[in-house]
Amino acid sequence: MRDMCHAELSAWFEDILSSLGIKTPKEEGVIVSKRLRKPEGK
Repeated sequence: MRDMCHAELSAWFEDILSSLGIKTPKEEGVIVSKRLRKPEGK
């Protein structure tokens, strides 16, 4: 994980967040939208 460059790490992190239903606006960068979709069947 330490060998990853910042761009890779950001993309990887964004991937995880999006899979959790969290949207990361490109312009905001650090600010994460807390609007979570209701999990289906859980």
